[in-house]
Amino acid sequence: MIKMLAAICRRPGMTHAEYLAYVQHVHGAIACENPVAMKRYVQNHVFDSAFGSAAEPAHAMVAARDSVTELYWDSAADMSATFGHEHVRTRVGPDGANFSDISVALSMVAVEVEQPVARPGSFGGAKVLHYLRAADGLPLPEFFQRWSRAHACALEAAPAAAAALRRCVHNRQLPEFNAMLAYFGGKDVPIYEGVASLYFDDVHAIGAFRAYESALLAYNADPATRFYVPAQSFFLYAAEVTIYQRPLAESAA
Repeated sequence: MIKMLAAICRRPGMTHAEYLAYVQHVHGAIACENPVAMKRYVQNHVFDSAFGSAAEPAHAMVAARDSVTELYWDSAADMSATFGHEHVRTRVGPDGANFSDISVALSMVAVEVEQPVARPGSFGGAKVLHYLRAADGLPLPEFFQRWSRAHACALEAAPAAAAALRRCVHNRQLPEFNAMLAYFGGKDVPIYEGVASLYFDDVHAIGAFRAYESALLAYNADPATRFYVPAQSFFLYAAEVTIYQRPLAESAA
């Protein structure tokens, strides 16, 4: 399975509430008119966030994010067929100008890799999307390996966070698709190498992420294990909303 993630900032003059209402009920409905080969469409509605690191005197990135779209396909061919379809080209794509500041759109194509958690469970309604910039000069395979090791160490170092975390997915960048991302806007916005999706029971439990993040920062402080750039990374607290799910009968066919 392959997916695209798009972190979106609302267009000027639009409130956060207006944006969420539009992207879910208007844009979502347009996309569902013809999902083409898409398997799943999820919107993550952001309700809090932090950008950069507390160790930095100023933000390295200032564009806030109002939601993150996740689009799933069974294959790269299905993704290509979807974006090439007339409905997507003439209806879904152009509607983006009605709600998105396209100049700062931040997208990536990725594959999901499940990470172990101490107490797995069903998703309860609160999610963290942790965007990571890889350390300078670190090859992608090594970044992914260090990231996975950092996750395991964070669970050991932060038992309260480990107890609250129900699922963790590492969305690993597929660099062969980076050239196509400028089509969706934000051509001067950096492409992130990884995004962690961390699932918690509810908004009360999601604060445990801070202990997990502190453990990642401690692991990252050692030059021998450094894997990301905190000043250029950020995280979003969000509520996951499923817009489209391909019926099981069609998936089986």
